[in-house]
Amino acid sequence: MARSNRTPTDNQTKRTKGEDRTFRVLLVDHEPQALQSLAECLDGPHIELVQAPTLAAARKAMMAGPIDLALIEPNLIDGSGLTFATELRRKQPGTQSIVISGQPSLERAIEAIRAGVADFIVKPLDLNELNARVRHALANRRADQRRMARIQRLRRVCKKLNQARQEVSQQVDILCNDLVTAYQDLAAQMQQAVVTGEYALIARQELDLETLLRKTLEFILQKAGPTNAAIFLPSSADEYTLGGYVNYDCDSKSADMLLQHLADVVAPRLAPRDQPLHITDNDTLKAWIGDDSAYLADCHVLGFSSRHNGEPLAVLTMFRDQGQPFPADLPELCAAIAPMLGDYLSRIIRVHHRLAKGLEEPGT
Repeated sequence: MARSNRTPTDNQTKRTKGEDRTFRVLLVDHEPQALQSLAECLDGPHIELVQAPTLAAARKAMMAGPIDLALIEPNLIDGSGLTFATELRRKQPGTQSIVISGQPSLERAIEAIRAGVADFIVKPLDLNELNARVRHALANRRADQRRMARIQRLRRVCKKLNQARQEVSQQVDILCNDLVTAYQDLAAQMQQAVVTGEYALIARQELDLETLLRKTLEFILQKAGPTNAAIFLPSSADEYTLGGYVNYDCDSKSADMLLQHLADVVAPRLAPRDQPLHITDNDTLKAWIGDDSAYLADCHVLGFSSRHNGEPLAVLTMFRDQGQPFPADLPELCAAIAPMLGDYLSRIIRVHHRLAKGLEEPGT
């Protein structure tokens, strides 16, 4: 196998992309004279000629790299050139092929078409015609390459667009989730504002302690549903007395013991807490108050401390059977009204203190 290697001039090296690229042309013919004639005819600044006198040499050239155009003699000394044309079409689909035969026939032409050959030239060769056919084949090759390049570019653009679409979709999903979360938070805040407004409407002007405690219990039970509830007031350091209660399902004999237990054990533990306590299982309850949890076994417990300037002024405790869990939003409601109750209790204390001081002054 021989190859022509021409040294390109400076003008030849200044090629525009695509238009002046070098084409690799394979000449497959066992006749040395035919190879020489083809080489002289086709040699040029943008053509790399590869000569193959045998089928084996042609296959080796095919394995060495891409072929743009193959001119093939069907009758080779070691096999059929059309067999090679079929192999070339299968392994390098974009290659243009021209059969050059000195024994033309209809059967040979049909076989060449089936092998994927683009053109058929009869020997002896007309060099002008050969040049025209070669230029046409290379133009088709160039057009195919441009088309494939456009397809590759489109694929890359489509891939980038798809990635961008996925990113935008993810951003939209995140935005939608954020909007849903924001809406839920806003709805919860609005609901909390409505609830605290309702409570303020019935309790903020109340100056009677017993009435305030009763209204507070009624308001919370209206939101919670039937439940056992008690409010404890501080009597001295770490000691609490019952300020009001609602008995839902406790028998009268055990109610007094249970209320005393709540006052002695639960209220002191709830008093320092800044947030409501919500317990839904026996293990958590036992971990919180130890062996005294037996009094509240199998119950859901919800309680909070109402504080003013860090000082606990009331502790409210609710409990009922585990089969009737508290509403999911009830802890948030308790967290909202806990400081309000502390403020109202503080105001009652201040008013009563001023009244008591006023009553003492005339007798002094």
